Amino acid sequence: MPNRFFRLAAVLLMLAVLLAGCGDKTAGQVFRLDILWEPSSLDPQTASSDEQYLILLNTMEGLLKMDENQNPVEAAAESYTVSADGLTYTFLLREGMLWSDGETPVTAYDFQFAFQRLLDPQTQAPFASNFTCIRGAAAALSGEGTVRNIGVSARDERTLVFSLENANPTFLSLLTTPASLPCNEDFFRASRGKYGVSDEFMLFNGPFSIYNWSEGKYIHIRKNTHYYAQDEVIPSAFRLYIQGENDLSRLTGGAVDAAAVSFSDLELLEESYETVQFSNILWAILPNLDRPALANQSIRQALAAAIDREDLSAYLAQNQQIAFMPVPPAVTIGGVSYRERTGESDGLDALSYTAAELFQIGLRELEEEAPPSLTLICPDSGGTPLLLSQLQRQWLDTLGVFINIEPLEQSQLEARIASRDYDLALCSVKAAYDSPEAVLSQLCGNESLTGWQNDRLAGYMNGAKTASTADGILFAYRSAEQLLTQNGIVLPLFYETSYYATAPSVSGLRFSPFGCHVYFAGGRKKG
Repeated sequence: MPNRFFRLAAVLLMLAVLLAGCGDKTAGQVFRLDILWEPSSLDPQTASSDEQYLILLNTMEGLLKMDENQNPVEAAAESYTVSADGLTYTFLLREGMLWSDGETPVTAYDFQFAFQRLLDPQTQAPFASNFTCIRGAAAALSGEGTVRNIGVSARDERTLVFSLENANPTFLSLLTTPASLPCNEDFFRASRGKYGVSDEFMLFNGPFSIYNWSEGKYIHIRKNTHYYAQDEVIPSAFRLYIQGENDLSRLTGGAVDAAAVSFSDLELLEESYETVQFSNILWAILPNLDRPALANQSIRQALAAAIDREDLSAYLAQNQQIAFMPVPPAVTIGGVSYRERTGESDGLDALSYTAAELFQIGLRELEEEAPPSLTLICPDSGGTPLLLSQLQRQWLDTLGVFINIEPLEQSQLEARIASRDYDLALCSVKAAYDSPEAVLSQLCGNESLTGWQNDRLAGYMNGAKTASTADGILFAYRSAEQLLTQNGIVLPLFYETSYYATAPSVSGLRFSPFGCHVYFAGGRKKG
């Protein structure tokens, strides 16, 4: 009898081993990725950097999220309805959701408080103005009203209602951004001003939660066992290494499982590496409006009108395409490329004078006979200096002005631009989220890269946020773009395509054109 028992136990053990061997070994893996900078805070309402977005969009979940086609779908919300006039959105939250402490329920009141924080001027949330379509939001931000009166109200623990000042076709997309993520009021107040500065002062409601944050080294993020859809989360964890630079050898050497790669590095990768690409970066020349010559509109318009982009196209790399307008092709409105819907007209053809005539008009307005002495700073990498050398010849031939070209290392270039220590600068602009606003807000306004603002521009930007139709939104953003180009505030040169690559053993990671967004929940990796 004992021998028979042991033989049976041995057979069962062998069967268990065989079955385990047949299991899915691609699930439950730990993924690794490098990030450039360590986030100083993970407060969703104040987040703005790529690294903050990357972490928040994997550890937290709003009412809605973007699917693989960049369309908003239900997340923390089980369902929603929109009134016939487009002014009332009612969301029903999923039942039984918990924060990552495993005890605190996620409720509609957490979203109500998050929007009160977002629209409180003391929060200084960088993207709060995107939500001025909400009733009372503009008044609250200006200090004329109070956040207690904004059109965001929790009827009960599962029902959240938004009341809008005007219909906004992009409102659902706005609800997928980090600014819209929930915040538990009791936990926030118990943090006593430290909310988001470390994992100790954070609660998570998404697929993952931070397990270990080693300052200056890495952030280890593991599966959130209290997430309502934890069975759909395939990896066990992912780790972000704080590196300060992208190093292809870390991908090819197996130190990380995915990486952003440059166009020049693509040819170094074997065919077994999967890549995705997005035309999502604008490169444009920005005149420094603090310089007397460039404060003159005629001089700026002359420089802009003298650019022959067809001629410059011969000097572009394969991952670059000529740009006439600021917003790159990856940005969409209603699921369709914004650039396709609005065209490429920069408004310069409507000017009353030629480039050469404008330049002479500008010199007379400045009471100068000789052209100004100007220098254009630019990156020293790739073929950029060669491209700008051709532009330099165009300006000399058309306007009679010789503009110096000063190539700089990227860190020096960024420092000079930040301190406004330049005449003209070639710089890149990338959207952090899917909206023309994400690009244009970096190019207009007192705190923007250009520092330029006027009433018409403000009217168009505000009009895009309050427009009730898609056509109204398109008109407002297109008009804002044309103001920037026609006035020589932004001189678009080309769009650049960016690339992400995954190791041969990896599948299921999802990448976004905006920020540094990698979604890990569907990731698989061969052991």
